[in-house]
Amino acid sequence: MPLNDIHLRLERCKKPVASAAGFFMGCQYQRIGINRANMSADAIITLIILSGFMITAISGRLAVDFALAAAMTALLVFGVLTPVEAFQGFANPAIYIIACFYIVSAALKESGALHWWIGKWLGSNGSPPKAIPRVMAPVAFISSIISNTPVVAIFIPLLQDWAKRHNLSVSKLLIPLSYASILGGTCTLIGTSTNVLLVGMLQGNPEAASLHLFSPAIIGVPLVLIGVLYFVLVGHRLLPSRMGATEAATDAREYGVSMRVVAGGALSGLSIADAGLRHLQYSFLSEIQSEGHIIPAVGPEEILRDNDILVFVGQPEAVSELRQFPGMVPAEGQVLKLDAPYSSRALIEAVVAPVSNMVGKTVKDSGFRTLFGGAILSVSRNGERIDQKVGSIVLRAGDTLLLEAARGFVRRHRYSRDFLLLSRIDDLTAPNFDKAPVALSLLGAFIAVVVSGLLPLVVAAMVLVAALAFTRCISLEFAQRSIDIRVLLAIGASLSLGLAIQKTGLADAGAQAMMALAGDNPFLNLLLLYIVTVLATELITNNAAAVLMFPLALVLSTELGTSLLPFVMAIMFGASASFLTPVGYQTNLMVQGPGGYQFADFFRVGIGLSLLVGVTVMILVPLVWTF
Repeated sequence: MPLNDIHLRLERCKKPVASAAGFFMGCQYQRIGINRANMSADAIITLIILSGFMITAISGRLAVDFALAAAMTALLVFGVLTPVEAFQGFANPAIYIIACFYIVSAALKESGALHWWIGKWLGSNGSPPKAIPRVMAPVAFISSIISNTPVVAIFIPLLQDWAKRHNLSVSKLLIPLSYASILGGTCTLIGTSTNVLLVGMLQGNPEAASLHLFSPAIIGVPLVLIGVLYFVLVGHRLLPSRMGATEAATDAREYGVSMRVVAGGALSGLSIADAGLRHLQYSFLSEIQSEGHIIPAVGPEEILRDNDILVFVGQPEAVSELRQFPGMVPAEGQVLKLDAPYSSRALIEAVVAPVSNMVGKTVKDSGFRTLFGGAILSVSRNGERIDQKVGSIVLRAGDTLLLEAARGFVRRHRYSRDFLLLSRIDDLTAPNFDKAPVALSLLGAFIAVVVSGLLPLVVAAMVLVAALAFTRCISLEFAQRSIDIRVLLAIGASLSLGLAIQKTGLADAGAQAMMALAGDNPFLNLLLLYIVTVLATELITNNAAAVLMFPLALVLSTELGTSLLPFVMAIMFGASASFLTPVGYQTNLMVQGPGGYQFADFFRVGIGLSLLVGVTVMILVPLVWTF
């Protein structure tokens, strides 16, 4: 079919769609003084697509990146955007800067550069008011330079070990860890992907010339100080004292391991006492499933029968301990089918990522063994063992998996989008500390080059990646795996959606709606834009919220005759002010499982900080970047 014919058919499709949409939405526009008749068919179609994206993203039926890609496709199909317009978002320099910094972050992690100077930083005082500042200060500093995700991933096991040694619940430290990484990321233009993205959208605007690498620090640094003081004075009292997934693994009630008595094997016909299954070091026998019956209180004289299922509850090391008993094998068949011999296997804890394809599937249906070459032995949720057959457990984002896999599993899947955190139980893979000075020196040179203006940010980032690869601070394989393609897809697609909002006049309509509420007062419009950005961030992620709000900022500044920068900075800080839910920001979800947090913990701790951050931003932004 000729392209012209296709275009004519699409034009015909717009009219009935627009008519149907206009009928349902007319009264809403009349309330805010927008004339529905002035809205084009393209605008109404874009509004429908935008609404569909919001509903899909909030409901969780599709991951945000897929929802954005679907929205971009719909804009192409209905002819709202041309192919050139739809894909021009992927040519934005921000895409390549963010990709480069995924590699930089991975290199700093692989080289052990982040471990160099934090070994003794925490000190020996285990009281929360004194420990929390020692956690938040270095995390905020590091997160201002590199992506906060690897920073949090590195600090979680360090804090778990430190808290255990000082008899302190790790739940007193991990929310401050996440919030510090968020606040630290606001201090520079490269601290978060959102900041980089907004800088990319400002390309070509004359006002962008006044921004430099540390421009946000004049507000970001006070926010970090406010965050630290908040937790020292108030926040530490609101933090729960609760066991997390790894912390609770030291309690003999956290993980469950099922073993099967081999028919005719060495244990068949023996009593529990004679089999040596009493007084185990790492676990205890919780129950026996025998011929369809459950024996909950197992006595020492209980006789073992062929194919009995023995349920042990205890520490992760219980798996290795139980393997030493002849005549007993793992009850989960997939464990026996692993290719790697027992001598080359390792116990691993992994936190399920929200974008993982395993979410919403049972362990059996997830095909974990086929996909990853490992077996799930047990699942922990919110710090508690799930008391049901492993294969029937429906996996959720934030679940902590106890795995058995080949020893190279952590190295191969460290940057997989399916896991937020991976760690060996028995022996964490040591970084290559010899490369730490090189990696830190290259990062310092990069900052100097960017600050001096010798090279544009995107060029400097590419040169840095090349230098890290040349000096072998990171292998090409790890560099490739470290790039999160789904995040880049989401950013490119969201830029296309933002262009459609601007092109069709929806940005003008949104600005009119805000001005109908706030009038011609620039400050009130700034406040309203910040609040909407914060709410959108909690629902649809920070990057998507920033892209959708940017066109509104452009129109507001034009209509009010003010500078664009105060509105852009309000979006920049608002998109990072995610303290109310674990799903609003990835680092919050990363600490939920290890900290044993419940959904309400984030709101209780974060509501005060969110208000303080909001008030500070609203006071300082108009003073620093005047209207």
